[in-house]
Amino acid sequence: MTGHPSLHLTFRIKRQWRAFLLTTLVGIVLYQVMTLQRGDGGEFGPLTRGNVLHYLKMLFGYYYLFELISVFIFVRLAILFVRLTQPGPLVLSGPSVIWYELKFLLFICLSIPVFGPVTNTLRYLAIFYPDYAWNAWFPEYVFTGRMFVNYFLPFLVFGYGFLNLNLFLDYNDWQKQRFAIPPEPDALSVTEQHPATVYLTQLEASDEEGETLLPVSDVMYFEVEQKTYFAYTKGQTYSIRKTLTELEAGLNPQQFYRINRSVIANVRFVKNYSYWENDKYIVRMTDNKTEFIMQRTRLKGLKERLGTA
Repeated sequence: MTGHPSLHLTFRIKRQWRAFLLTTLVGIVLYQVMTLQRGDGGEFGPLTRGNVLHYLKMLFGYYYLFELISVFIFVRLAILFVRLTQPGPLVLSGPSVIWYELKFLLFICLSIPVFGPVTNTLRYLAIFYPDYAWNAWFPEYVFTGRMFVNYFLPFLVFGYGFLNLNLFLDYNDWQKQRFAIPPEPDALSVTEQHPATVYLTQLEASDEEGETLLPVSDVMYFEVEQKTYFAYTKGQTYSIRKTLTELEAGLNPQQFYRINRSVIANVRFVKNYSYWENDKYIVRMTDNKTEFIMQRTRLKGLKERLGTA
C-alpha cells in the first residue's frame, strides 16, 4: 500500500468537439506564427501583400479542413494509448503523475508519424487532382523531418491541454465525491442501527464519441451480449467494463433486479409484466418497445421491488 489515493481516469470527448474545432484553428495559427522567420513572411505572406482572400482560402481549405482529420486521429489514438498504458487508477503521487505525463510526451512523438502521412496524403489527393506524380507525393506528403517539426509544437500544446483538462475534471469529480455530505439517515435506519451500505451511483462508460461517468439512475437496464456488457438509457447505448455479477453486487437491490441471466433492470423503468407460457413472464419497459422473458421463480422478487420503487 502506498498510502496515496488513486484516481479513475476518463476521457470526456463527447462534449469537447466544439473546443477541438477552436483549438485546431489556434494550432494552425501557432504553426503559421513559427513561419514568420522566413524572409517572405511565411504563411502570413499573402496578408502582408494585401491578398486576404488567398490567405483565408489557404487557412481553411489547405490547412483547417485537413488538420481536423489530424485532431480526430490524434484524440482516438490518445484514448487508446491511455487505456493501454494506464489501465487502472492513477495513484495521486508526484512520481506517478510525472510518469503519466512523460508517457504522453512519448505518445505525441509516436503519433505524428501515424496521422501526419494520412492527413497530408489526403491533402495531396485533393490539391493535385487529377495530376498525381510519385515525386510530388513522396516523401513530401508522406513523412519528413520538417513535417514532424511543424506538427510537434501545436500538438504538444493541444495534447497536453487535452490530457490535463480531463485529468482536472476527473480530480474535481473525485474531490466532490470525497467531500460530499452524506444524507441524513431516516428514523428507521437510526432505530435499527444498520451500517450504511454504499451502492454504485456512477459507472465508467463509453460510446462512439468517448468515455463518460454514467449515473446509474439514468440506466433503464444492463445487458450482456456475447461477453460484452452494455448500459441502456433512453435513446443511448454505452459499453461498460463491469460484469453483471459485479453490477448485481454493487447496485442498490431495491432499485435494480436481475430479470434473467442476461439482464439487470432498473425497476423504475419497468412498465408491467404478464404471463406468457411455460411458467414464463414477459416484462415490459416504459420505452414501450423493450421486453424481456423472466422465469416464474423471479416473479416474487420483481413484485417486491416494484412495491418499493
